[in-house]
Amino acid sequence: MKKEVPAYEKYPVSEEEMGKRYKNWTEGLAYQMMILYRVGKETGGEKFMERLKEEYYRMGKNNARLIMKRTATTKEDYKDCTRLPGICDTIDDSVANFWNGYIENSPQAFEKEIITCPVVKSYSMEPDFCDVILGEFVRGVAGEANPQFTTDGFSKLLVKGDDCCRYRIELGK
Repeated sequence: MKKEVPAYEKYPVSEEEMGKRYKNWTEGLAYQMMILYRVGKETGGEKFMERLKEEYYRMGKNNARLIMKRTATTKEDYKDCTRLPGICDTIDDSVANFWNGYIENSPQAFEKEIITCPVVKSYSMEPDFCDVILGEFVRGVAGEANPQFTTDGFSKLLVKGDDCCRYRIELGK
């Protein structure tokens, strides 16, 4: 049974036009996040940064749990790194990040490069933002799938002028 679309989601424009408007909306929200991040760092200092990291770590754990539930996988399925693409690709796909395969997908490690990002322009205003929030997010995802997974976060970031965003998750270092 198909769910009825509510009136507030029945837009009088084409899907293509909505895609353009959503892109503009996403860029606007990303810019607003940069302003909030900057003000938070200035007024809250280290305490703000610690809390932000805690929240994104928790968000990563929650996302991993939701995806495992949706894909009918459990922590037992993540005894090594070979199943990590299922979680990571689902997350990256949902936020319009694209990639060309993996750098590594072995029992010992999963490494991936993201080649696109819809918010690079705005997030480049505060290039450490991705390290802070997404680094903790990836740690949360990895730790939830298997507490023995470790990550140093991102070794490359588009917002810092690199040609991609690259992260690596390993099974115990």
